[in-house]
Amino acid sequence: MDRKQATKAITFITPTLDRKGSEIALVNLLQQINTSFQIKLIAKYKGVLFDLVLKSVNKAFLFDGKPKRTYYHRIKARLAIKARMRLLLGAEADSVFYINTIILPDVLAFAQQKKIKTIVHIHELEQMYTQLNLLQIQRLVAYPDLIIANSKASAAVIDNYGRRENVEICYPSLNTENIKPDKKSRDTYRKKLNIADNAFLWVMSGSLDKNKNPFLFIDIAGEILKTKSNVKFMWIGGTVDTSFEKLCKDKTVEGKLSDSVIWLGDVAEEYYGYMNCADGFVLTSEKESFSLVTVEALLLGLPVVTQNCGGVKEILQNDIGKIVEEKNDVVRMAVEMMKFMGGEYKVDKEKQTERAKQFDSVAIGKHWNDILERYFNKG
Repeated sequence: MDRKQATKAITFITPTLDRKGSEIALVNLLQQINTSFQIKLIAKYKGVLFDLVLKSVNKAFLFDGKPKRTYYHRIKARLAIKARMRLLLGAEADSVFYINTIILPDVLAFAQQKKIKTIVHIHELEQMYTQLNLLQIQRLVAYPDLIIANSKASAAVIDNYGRRENVEICYPSLNTENIKPDKKSRDTYRKKLNIADNAFLWVMSGSLDKNKNPFLFIDIAGEILKTKSNVKFMWIGGTVDTSFEKLCKDKTVEGKLSDSVIWLGDVAEEYYGYMNCADGFVLTSEKESFSLVTVEALLLGLPVVTQNCGGVKEILQNDIGKIVEEKNDVVRMAVEMMKFMGGEYKVDKEKQTERAKQFDSVAIGKHWNDILERYFNKG
């Protein structure tokens, strides 16, 4: 098959369409895509965002429901996807494949086998490459016609593996006009949580997994509560690993923090309601190629304290937020948070909003469309 394409047809392929950074980033970009592109969206699993994608977008999924983690289900899924891809993905072989993560090596292998032109959108840092074997990494570096990295941090990783040409950077985006402080939501959701209006509530948002570092979150809570009593800590985000969730909750109980640390899980469409009832945002992640939730926190006017986890440095600038350089420094993180609580650090909400709006979907979408236009114009 000649890899040159006569039309600007793109088939977007993504893992789950659950409420995760890479999935949200793709959904927001698709809202801005030029009408000159003929597009289809295929999700490996049908997640909660599937039905929220624009009605005008032709979309399908390989499997209903969320991926399961047991050995039996992984083997079954591997076998099933080969047959399903031959039908569903094979029908799209005349379009460009746009793969929305490095963690779809089977799809990239299929594209190479069928000689399908391919773009890969990278959202991952080094730790995620451990999920790929050497052949899969070599294919990722060599095969795609174009790689779009979601930050300079993620671009640096693929550069270290040897991919230096045809790499573009396009930051994730948000519909910033829709994310604003809302006192009514604050009052409503605080009442739901039985949190007093004068209590200071710190929030962390992200999947409940080892990389997001909930153990650090718990330790910070314990450190602050040694000297501050009227403080609460809330984690928004679920997990597919119930055993890890139990470890987190057990650690909370062991530290006698059950009255102060709230594990919300996945709150779906109520997400911004819960975010609005917070007074501060803390990011405990070990690694982040970017951090959309940090942009959300800026838009909501929250003080931001984060450890140096990578791409977050491309968001926070100068006196906007505080980045703790030393990894897993419980005391330093707690000190920075308490300086906001005590008024020593002031929040410049206007400056925060100005910075966050640089990641608005309209502006980022224009840049992304320009990248795609240049790609197709090269032939």
